[in-house]
Amino acid sequence: MCYIYPMNLSEVDLNLFVVLQTVLEEGNATRAAARLHVTQSAVSNALARARRVFADPLVVRAARGLVPTPRALELAPRLDAALDLLRALLASEAGFEPSRSSRRFTVACSDAVEFVMMPRLSSLLERSMPNASLRVVTIDHMVATNGLASGEVDLLVGIPPSIPAGCTGEIVYEDTMVCIVRRGHPAIRSSSLTLEAYADAAHVEVALFGVPDSRVDAALARRQRARRIAISVPHFITVPTIVASTDAVATLARRLALALAPVRALRTLRLPIELPVLRVQQVWHARAAADPGTLHLRKLVRQAVRA
Repeated sequence: MCYIYPMNLSEVDLNLFVVLQTVLEEGNATRAAARLHVTQSAVSNALARARRVFADPLVVRAARGLVPTPRALELAPRLDAALDLLRALLASEAGFEPSRSSRRFTVACSDAVEFVMMPRLSSLLERSMPNASLRVVTIDHMVATNGLASGEVDLLVGIPPSIPAGCTGEIVYEDTMVCIVRRGHPAIRSSSLTLEAYADAAHVEVALFGVPDSRVDAALARRQRARRIAISVPHFITVPTIVASTDAVATLARRLALALAPVRALRTLRLPIELPVLRVQQVWHARAAADPGTLHLRKLVRQAVRA
């Protein structure tokens, strides 16, 4: 029988709730200890005390780590909400001075967004928060570590297929797609690009996580056309270099294409097909919604991508 004996809040160490939340998120005592900057034994001791508070094992060992009990699964959302409120309260009371903050922020994005946004964001960060630092990680790293939920990643900036559970997103800029070709391309010489020339050319495509973007192929299929993929790469930034040294063409976001065209001796051409507008968002977890540091970082991102 599960029974929680009555006690006063003053009798409970509130740090137990932080440890319990971290253990539930990590599913591993070692990772929880590393994230909390304490020893594994400290986590184990806190977990033992939390078990006495809730009169429940809370987590049990399994092949894949520490698995939450039904009681822990019931507690988790209320625990998250309570700690979020406490963090927001402390942040509002303590205040946040960007010029004095030495916090390290982490942003996850693709190399295309990194190329377009990071120079301006770095400049804004240097002026606004000279003692802070910025770490950029790949989207696959964020996914593998569940970075937004775990707190390792402050912001995702990109075009997620869906907003992760417990997160909020806002559109920070929109972009269109263009075609890039090398200067002196033997088959594409005019300032306009015909459907036939576009479809007949060899194409370089980007396949993030090994999954190609099917929007170009779908648009061509609606016009009873198809294209040949000559090269598929996992990064955007290598595409212009490949196009500059071959007769292949590529379809890229306009901001990235315009930034790289002069450097790589490329031409940008309007596409002969209709593609959806790219809506780049910044996404954050609910736990960071009221965090002054993340709020300030989101403000800087909006400024950095402003056309």
